[in-house]
Amino acid sequence: MKHIQIRNSDMAWHIAANIQFPPNFDESKQYPAIISVHPFGSCKEQTSGNIYGKALAEKGYVVLAYDASFQGESGG
Repeated sequence: MKHIQIRNSDMAWHIAANIQFPPNFDESKQYPAIISVHPFGSCKEQTSGNIYGKALAEKGYVVLAYDASFQGESGG
């Protein structure tokens, strides 16, 4: 898993995100990708990141799980 921050170009804050990679990930190959969104009042580490994200990565997907603005580690 890799932690990243995405700069919101229209606002003055960042969006925190985690990327889950399949086992034996190879940058030279292409993979299907999923953006996983958490429920209101939650954060990326809960259902979207650590449960579903990990399981989907194990099935061969690259999964981006992010904290919505004003949630978790994201600014706002």
